Amino acid sequence: MLNTPCGRETLPPLSKKIIYIDQFALSYMVRALHPEMKATGNSEADYFWLQLYQKLDKLIKMQIIICPQSHFHLEESIVSNFFEPLEKMYQFLSRGFQFTDQNEIKKQQIKESVLSWLGNLTKHNYSMISSYHTVFNQNINSWLLRTFHYKPAHYSPAYEDELRKSRERIHQQWIREFCLWKEETKIKFEQWKEIFYLSLMKEILYSHPDYRKYIDMLPAQPHYNIKLGYFLIESIDIIELIHSVFQGKGIEREALELNTWHYLQSESFRQIPFLKIYALFYASFARKGGSGQKSPPDRGTTNDLNMLSLLLPYCDAMFIDNQCRSSLEEKEVRDNIDYKTKVFSLNNKEEFLAYLEKLEADFPLEYRKKAEELYGAKWINTPTQLYK
Repeated sequence: MLNTPCGRETLPPLSKKIIYIDQFALSYMVRALHPEMKATGNSEADYFWLQLYQKLDKLIKMQIIICPQSHFHLEESIVSNFFEPLEKMYQFLSRGFQFTDQNEIKKQQIKESVLSWLGNLTKHNYSMISSYHTVFNQNINSWLLRTFHYKPAHYSPAYEDELRKSRERIHQQWIREFCLWKEETKIKFEQWKEIFYLSLMKEILYSHPDYRKYIDMLPAQPHYNIKLGYFLIESIDIIELIHSVFQGKGIEREALELNTWHYLQSESFRQIPFLKIYALFYASFARKGGSGQKSPPDRGTTNDLNMLSLLLPYCDAMFIDNQCRSSLEEKEVRDNIDYKTKVFSLNNKEEFLAYLEKLEADFPLEYRKKAEELYGAKWINTPTQLYK
């Protein structure tokens, strides 16, 4: 029995596609729809954004897809000039479904990695955490209620100020490392990836006095001021987290340090999804900087890379900006990402619409009829007027 718009009723189980809509696309849809805002001025572009909104709206009502919101949406909206319309848009498309806190997702991925390493070491098949189900705040495959209630977020001016300072601090580090990339024209993709991992390991070891002695055991590398990886984990005590997993599996206190050191050198550590994907992005951008790129990534791009490295494994499809998709399409990046997420951007926007059309066409007839029975065909097919 499930809660339905008509009360308690047994409904067929759903398997919704998870579609992540990047902030830039939300902004364009808001501008195309909001009566008090200027659209792009390009009638063809504005028509696309209207089409996209209407198609997403319909497929959400049909229970085919859901477009979960994330903390990245909130952060990007806070520093924009039209917070409330943006917030209303991503709440509407998500219907309250959202990714959990980004640090919690990172911790989960780290725990899974440690368990995987420990399982290989002891030949024990430890059960993995079910990532797909635990990264959302509620069951993503539940049938939706017909009503939508906008719930404004409340944040303090101090939070906004701190957010802007944090973004600026990270952006300035990107600029410093971009200047380094431009000077190092002979370093190849794989070398940049290795430099990223070794720099990150150095930061992790340095954060715990007992582990600083291991820094000298790391492979020799140029003494670059690589800090971007550390920003990914600065809110997480990775060593303490590793210790807690080990102790939960019966490893004695006196064995924690050596096991942690071995784990940090392992391939399991490098395969942590958010670190692995970010390392690939880092190497991609570093190589571009050494190949003559004239300007560093902007603030929006750096935030997008954080989002992609963390959320890409959990999505069926993503609509992101051209620059990020271009990096994902590079051979060295694409060949090393073993996720089946379909990635779209403005450069292949018509393919995204075709993908959504196919999802609708392939939706089983029995589910289509049940959705129309529950919600009414008119409601499903009539675009929601979000801004009045």
